[in-house]
Amino acid sequence: MASELPALALPSTLSPDDLDSLSELSIVLAKVRAGLKASAPTGATTEATPGGPSSGGQQLSFKDVPGATDKLKHKLQHARAQVRALPDMDRSIDEQKAEIKELETRIEMQRALLEKLRENGMQFSKDAYAGGDKMEL
Repeated sequence: MASELPALALPSTLSPDDLDSLSELSIVLAKVRAGLKASAPTGATTEATPGGPSSGGQQLSFKDVPGATDKLKHKLQHARAQVRALPDMDRSIDEQKAEIKELETRIEMQRALLEKLRENGMQFSKDAYAGGDKMEL
């Protein structure tokens, strides 16, 4: 039987927080919305969107958005570099499909072998039971 590959763990430098950009982006957008509402003419609605993130009283104008999203941009760059460093990220889809087909073939061969062993075991137990207490060598 071929040696099995060890399970690969994620690098310690890559965490779920590195991949979570939506919560941080929603906070920045909430601050921009708060800034837009504050600069809206009187009579415009200023109620918050139900279920939307709170801006914590902070406001951003459009010119402040690039600075506010720098942390998010660096977080995404770090995550992208970490994902590219994972093993087999350079393999093509065709290579992956070929490996999948090879593994499926291997699984079918192993299932056939297990079925044959099961049948042989059943036959052995029937022969042993039919022979009574006698043991033949």
